[in-house]
Amino acid sequence: MRGVAWRGVFGNDRPVEVEIGPGRGDVLLAFAAAVPGRNFFGIERPGGAAAAIAARAAARGLANVKVVAGDARCIVAELVPDGSVAAYHVYFPDPWPKTRHRKRRLASADFATALARTLAPGGTVDVASDLSAIVERFAAELERANLVRVRGAQPRAARPITAFERKYASGGTYEARFSRPASKAEEGAPAPDARTVDGT
Repeated sequence: MRGVAWRGVFGNDRPVEVEIGPGRGDVLLAFAAAVPGRNFFGIERPGGAAAAIAARAAARGLANVKVVAGDARCIVAELVPDGSVAAYHVYFPDPWPKTRHRKRRLASADFATALARTLAPGGTVDVASDLSAIVERFAAELERANLVRVRGAQPRAARPITAFERKYASGGTYEARFSRPASKAEEGAPAPDARTVDGT
């Protein structure tokens, strides 16, 4: 197994959910409060923002939250163990619309492959944006990485509407969920704890 063991990060073997770019941490902290039996890991690029989320988590007594500063693409590719993440959450990633910004976009083949590799069997990736093109770009890459789009999936009940979403998604939020099917070898193995932040 490659990467850093989650037990070393959280001190236990509970299922781990990862939010990419949590911003102020509103969603990450809401999820952690809703499901205390799961661990929640945030990856935020600016160090100051990551530290602020960690401070908010500590103030609320949320021991199941850890936050790291850095490039999510590198962290997922190099540090997250194979098949170890119960769910990824990617909400309102920066669009980086210009051609010269292409290398900064999260919706890439390499990132999708890293997400699929590190996702546990039956695990999910949730993507949301005020721009439908971003969601569909993610969809194309994640499906090429052999994840399956979950048709008719409902938004996570515990996900709050953030100030960013109220401001920029006045025309509506586009959402999609993707799942990693279990392989033939994994089908006979005991199912992992499948509870999610909406209690299902």
